[in-house]
Amino acid sequence: MKKIISVFITGIFVFIFFAYASAEISLKAEVDKKQLNTDETVTYKLALTSSEKNIPQPQMPKFGGFRILSQAQSSTVTFNNSKLKSILIFAYILAPEAAGKYKIEPAQIKAKNVQYQSEAFEIEVTPGEKPLLPPEEPGKEQPKTTL
Repeated sequence: MKKIISVFITGIFVFIFFAYASAEISLKAEVDKKQLNTDETVTYKLALTSSEKNIPQPQMPKFGGFRILSQAQSSTVTFNNSKLKSILIFAYILAPEAAGKYKIEPAQIKAKNVQYQSEAFEIEVTPGEKPLLPPEEPGKEQPKTTL
């Protein structure tokens, strides 16, 4: 009888472990280049994958030393063998504000009292050929240029 109870309890723990593990979240970040000049842009992508229906929004890095030129978000939800899989993808096109070495810190998300984070990146920016525009100031309109 004790053996049956022991097997039963072990089975419950295994079921709880797999139920919890299947709800895990993953964060994967990537950049298309780690070396560029001030005339170029870098693309930062973050993929958030989860088996949960409602995924909390990740805390994005600050992108210090870069100006966000464009950003996009897409989402995909699939069902395979009665299992839900949600994927959120965030993409940013970044322009360097000046030459130098910059670090893009990890994106982070907290779900079910567990903290997840993506990779960090070191990016080296060298001077380019074109003069840089001054960094944008919030609320201030940039001068118009004509060609």
